[in-house]
Amino acid sequence: MPSKKQIIKTYVSDEEYNQISETAQQCSLSLSAFVKAVSLGHEIRSSTDQQARRELLKLNADQGRLGGLLKMMILDDDENRGKAERPLEDIRRLQNRLLQKVRRI
Repeated sequence: MPSKKQIIKTYVSDEEYNQISETAQQCSLSLSAFVKAVSLGHEIRSSTDQQARRELLKLNADQGRLGGLLKMMILDDDENRGKAERPLEDIRRLQNRLLQKVRRI
């Protein structure tokens, strides 16, 4: 049964072909799927970007847990409450910066 899909051909140099293939691989897409997505103007995200985003989100969660543990420690000790406020604020600032970076990826 004949396919109803159209074929688009283009000529590229060896260097261009290698570059396109490499980029498609980085995005975990077949060459055909990559070229089609780029041609249609779809936003392509590399698997490296997605992995970095997951790692940043994990780091943000770790920072949140650290802040929670620090709060628990200072709630039990009135003497150290003032000393812990600055590190807690630093953790909050770091979390905000991490979230901003994740949103850019």
